[in-house]
Amino acid sequence: MHRPSSASRKSVHRAVRAWAPAGIAALVAALASPAGATTFTVKNNCSYTVFPGIFPASVFDNGGWTLAPGASSTFTVPSGSVGRLWGRTGCNSASPAQCATGSCGGTGLQCAGTTGQPNTSLFEWNINASGTDWYDVSYVDAVDNPIGVTVTNGACVSPSVCSASVITSCPADLRSGAFCLSPCSRYNTDQFCCRGAFGTPQTCVVASWTASAQTYVNNIHAQCPREYSYAYDENAGGALQTCPTGSNFTITFCPAGSAPPPPTNVALGKPTSSSSNESAAFTPNLAVDGNAGTRWSSAFSDPQWIRVDLGATFAINRVVLRWETAFGRAYQIQTSNDGTTWTTIHSTTTGAGGVEDLAVTGTGRFVRMNGTARATQWGYSLFEFEVYGTPR
Repeated sequence: MHRPSSASRKSVHRAVRAWAPAGIAALVAALASPAGATTFTVKNNCSYTVFPGIFPASVFDNGGWTLAPGASSTFTVPSGSVGRLWGRTGCNSASPAQCATGSCGGTGLQCAGTTGQPNTSLFEWNINASGTDWYDVSYVDAVDNPIGVTVTNGACVSPSVCSASVITSCPADLRSGAFCLSPCSRYNTDQFCCRGAFGTPQTCVVASWTASAQTYVNNIHAQCPREYSYAYDENAGGALQTCPTGSNFTITFCPAGSAPPPPTNVALGKPTSSSSNESAAFTPNLAVDGNAGTRWSSAFSDPQWIRVDLGATFAINRVVLRWETAFGRAYQIQTSNDGTTWTTIHSTTTGAGGVEDLAVTGTGRFVRMNGTARATQWGYSLFEFEVYGTPR
């Protein structure tokens, strides 16, 4: 999922900023020598349900399933397998499921050969690459669920320690709801993503990063040792592990337990409408689909609005606006019980764009972003319009 790895390392830790096509990992897997099988046990020690996704889909349950708190699943992974496992959160019953983190394609909860959106923690492996198993836990994209790994061979490294405080101590500019984005995912710069002029261990220097970006790395090193915090962390953090083939693995979500369940985005997948759309490619439903790669965009004029029908009345305590480059300088967040009469629960004339995480207080079935002044020559454009609250 991160940067390309050399043939000698035989790792699957690589740079992909979107869903990875099945053919890539399948080709790499074909290079490893076949032999026996390895057992994976996946445990959920979180206080909330996790929806694991797995690639390739043939490894288990067509690539995705449900894991309740305290539950576990055990399956065999064939020799030569190269893949990844992640824990989606807040998934709904759509097909494919729309999740707060780690959404994939496929059918229902089964990812069916697609990989997750890059806002989730990963366990990655390459089993029996010429007699060696390669494996790592990666937060290069984000931390949504802490992950710990235990290997049955006691002579090999088990990166089994990771505290939920790695999320609660997330720097403010990297916080995204109940999870923590990496500097690379948040800002998508060559420096933070270790690419271009920064694409080697010698030029990707964390000490040159901003204070919050360094804090992200330091938090993971302190609270989740021997796990990736950025693309070249096998050097600074000892994050890439090897073990002679023949061990079994236990992968645990929230190995140290967890805080209460992450809040649910009650707007996810709900009906939407808007004042206008830039084109048929930028409709309002794309702002509530849980996919950071799609967006709603309005016509290039003021005012404009987008609204979501939650289907029932909610006490609303938080709204998150994930803006594209075209953002609102002045806008209101409004609620309504009937979609006609609106009450303003947040108003600004100094919108900053990026990710605006707003604490609000209000009730209603409908929630609207009502833009009155654009910050650019374009319209208003949201990757995601998230709403949090509790049913009334």
